[in-house]
Amino acid sequence: MSVRNREWPVALALTPVLILILAPFVWLLISSFKTEAEIGRADPFTWPADLMWRNYLDAWQIGGFGDLVGNSLINLVGVVLLSLITCAPAGYALAKIRFPGREWLFYAFILGLTVPVQAIVIPLYQVLFGLNLVNTLAGIVLVQVSNGIPFGIFLMRSFFIGVPDDLIEAAKIDGASHFQILTKVFLPISTPAVQALVIISALSTWNDFFLPLIVLISPDVQTLPLGLVRFASTYASDYRLVFSGTVISFLPIILLYILMQRRFTEGLTQGAIKG
Repeated sequence: MSVRNREWPVALALTPVLILILAPFVWLLISSFKTEAEIGRADPFTWPADLMWRNYLDAWQIGGFGDLVGNSLINLVGVVLLSLITCAPAGYALAKIRFPGREWLFYAFILGLTVPVQAIVIPLYQVLFGLNLVNTLAGIVLVQVSNGIPFGIFLMRSFFIGVPDDLIEAAKIDGASHFQILTKVFLPISTPAVQALVIISALSTWNDFFLPLIVLISPDVQTLPLGLVRFASTYASDYRLVFSGTVISFLPIILLYILMQRRFTEGLTQGAIKG
């Protein structure tokens, strides 16, 4: 039996699961183009007679989604950049630089993966309050970066371990420092791991509800998940607005994942094999 023929039973078994996962999203997307009368009809998957693009415009204007998207983008860019700036050097140091307590330090970071953020939310809030960062985008960026650092370091270290030490020795002979080795040798060949870290950070940041709920209070600094909940509770009876606002909130990150899915998988796979 060929490889392609062996894949058919697996694909057939996964089809019902795929339908269960995609059905709510398809229903939500179709309903976002309907009128209130069409939404109330029995068949939720019936395509509307006319596409109501006005629903999206109304939801965008009434819900203030422009500000929410802007806050989320600022938050996302900040988290991704700081994650790269911190996790890449730390992963390189833990993989290639020998110093006392290196393994124990790595285990300490791994321990951070086992501690749920809900368990440390009170001291975390107290630290932010002491730094006067509560209800600021800078505060939520720092909190989300610190929450993602353990996994980011684990991912980058796993990839860097597989890079031959001969490259380091050759670079040192040419007079390169560890910083130059990282930026000019390791990062260019670790593109899959970097892309995986970027995608994971972006997905978790964009969809995060709990940490922004704790840190962000004022509507003018809230991100999309918080704004969507506030919008849905205010216009709970206006389904066309709620559905359109929900699509606005999740569609960008889904498109990002679809476009970067292959690189995301390659980064995780190569990191796992090399680690």
